[in-house]
Amino acid sequence: MDVVSQSIARARIFSARHAWLRWGVVVLLAATAGMATHRQLATVEAERAAWGVTMGVLVAVDDLAPGGGISVRTVDVPRAVVPSGALTSLPAGARLRQRVMEGAILTTADITAAQGPASGAEPGSAVVPIIDPLVRDTAIGLEVQVSSEGVVLADEAEIVSISGDVVFVSVPERDAAMVAAAAQAGLASLIFLP
Repeated sequence: MDVVSQSIARARIFSARHAWLRWGVVVLLAATAGMATHRQLATVEAERAAWGVTMGVLVAVDDLAPGGGISVRTVDVPRAVVPSGALTSLPAGARLRQRVMEGAILTTADITAAQGPASGAEPGSAVVPIIDPLVRDTAIGLEVQVSSEGVVLADEAEIVSISGDVVFVSVPERDAAMVAAAAQAGLASLIFLP
């Protein structure tokens, strides 16, 4: 008989002589399983409670576009699905910064209180007017690049407003001065991306 077999035989004999040991192991395993189950049920109950608490937020009644009206209604939704920055009311002078689909919860990222063309710009960006008579059939929210004499001045730009031949473009603040100088000299052009 090898060493492993002898050890197993001794353990079985010890277990047969001391029945209280088997019951101690059974009780220990049952207590461990009970505590794990209790902990899991507490987690499930906490999640269920989070879904039960509701919060009134603003939801878009139809598809909304920057520059257009803001038609919303207040809807009670479970707090667990409310995104951070969700709006419960519209601030005075609120305007849309970006497109919002019907049924979407409005957040602070969707709305701005800034007036004029800057209302469509993200924080950390600046809006520069560019006169480009060749621009036709463009839309707010379109991503573009701004170039001058063959050099890309701003590769992350977005059209935020249009007024006749003037296209207002949101560019990162670091690029705003170069784009404004090229626009003032009449050398700025828009490059439309697919």
